[in-house]
Amino acid sequence: MGAGRHQQRTAERGFSLVEALVAIALLASVMAAVSSAQGDSIYRGIEVMNLTSATELIETVVLDIEEEYRTDGFPTNQLENKDCDEFLPKGYDSFSCEYDLLQLDVNAENMSGLGAEANEKISGSSLMNTFCGQDGGAAAANIAAVCQQLQVAQGVGLPTELSAFAPLCDPGLSQLCGVNLDKMCQNTQLITSFIPTIIEQAAKSTRKLVVRLKWQDEGLVANDLEIETFITSVPEAEPEQ
Repeated sequence: MGAGRHQQRTAERGFSLVEALVAIALLASVMAAVSSAQGDSIYRGIEVMNLTSATELIETVVLDIEEEYRTDGFPTNQLENKDCDEFLPKGYDSFSCEYDLLQLDVNAENMSGLGAEANEKISGSSLMNTFCGQDGGAAAANIAAVCQQLQVAQGVGLPTELSAFAPLCDPGLSQLCGVNLDKMCQNTQLITSFIPTIIEQAAKSTRKLVVRLKWQDEGLVANDLEIETFITSVPEAEPEQ
């Protein structure tokens, strides 16, 4: 009879309410983790898609802005936070665009310093001193001696950069290429004096372009893309009548 009562108690044994609640809580936490992982994966996928679209769009915008200023020329003032939504193609309403067009900060002091630095580097270079002489005068005897050393001694004792000029020591090749070594050395010093003017003209025709794209994204991840580049605007020559 005792054995029968034991079997009856065993058959009536089941899960208590506490055990059921614990199991449900564990299941809920697992489901929450799975849902969170899936949601994060979907969000990351959307983020990658937006960044990919922004990368493609910003390249197109830069080209369009560059073409506009190449045709119309740069304004005399700087532009900041200028709207460029007009350059976005249809179907990208969630994106917004703005850009800055900044002038290069090159003043007279900087230009003079760059010119002096360039002149010093050219005048003090071993290449110029060996090939053209100390004053860039390009004495014919000096050029002849260097050419002979390049051709006969294969440039032993000379700066390695001079090997590039070896073909020009052949009178036939020099005439064919239209290169006059004497004039080249003489004009090098003259060219350095124009460097400040060259820098000034280059600065006038160059602008720093900063383009920013933003898109609608309520998440915590960055929702913008910025790129910096330089563009030039050189007026085209008018066709001859």
